[in-house]
Amino acid sequence: MDPEGGRNGRAEKNFLKMGKKSKKEKKEKKPTVSTFAMFRYSNWLDKLYMLVGTMAAIIHGAALPLMMLVFGDMTDSFANASIPGNITFINATNGSNPNEASFFNILEAEMTTYAYYYSGIGAGVLVAAYIQVSFWCLAAGRQILTIRKQFFHAIMRQEIGWFDVHDVGELNTRLTDDVSKINEGIGDKIGMFFQSIATFFIGFIVGFTRGWKLTLVILAISPVLGLSAAIWAK
Repeated sequence: MDPEGGRNGRAEKNFLKMGKKSKKEKKEKKPTVSTFAMFRYSNWLDKLYMLVGTMAAIIHGAALPLMMLVFGDMTDSFANASIPGNITFINATNGSNPNEASFFNILEAEMTTYAYYYSGIGAGVLVAAYIQVSFWCLAAGRQILTIRKQFFHAIMRQEIGWFDVHDVGELNTRLTDDVSKINEGIGDKIGMFFQSIATFFIGFIVGFTRGWKLTLVILAISPVLGLSAAIWAK
């Protein structure tokens, strides 16, 4: 065996390990920005747009529990109509029990009322969703325009030597791709977050006010449902 060759091989391995460590050390951690710091380029008009968009998102999120509430009442109407003892309508003309035709007319009038409720909720969701998405996207677009201008002016104020160590393609990438990622983060996704939060809390409020026992049962098994949903999602 050649002892010098073995020592040289170990030396080369150690040198490669040191090179890998030095590369890892050179990789600096990218600075993180807080949630509120992303909106520091917004003015009063952008904040107004975001406030209106948030209110519309809350209304949009409250529509689903309200729709389930109307659906429950409509189902109860069908269930009560199928029970003979619950048919207690009185004919206004002769005071006798209503016949089958008048019963179906009353049931049809109730279903028409629920249809109006559904139409009103649908129209409200349409308007609220449009305001939510448009106002948040409008506020994000205005802020992104300000960020692009600030970034461009910051580049123009650099010295000549700064352009020797930074590639032009890197600057273009930061001006387009990185700013577009910021646009995705402060756009309509924030509105969807407030919408989901509103649906969650208002759903529990409606559940506890209309049937607190069943709501407690669902709340007790919600971790199991969430775990099963996570497993199926994978």
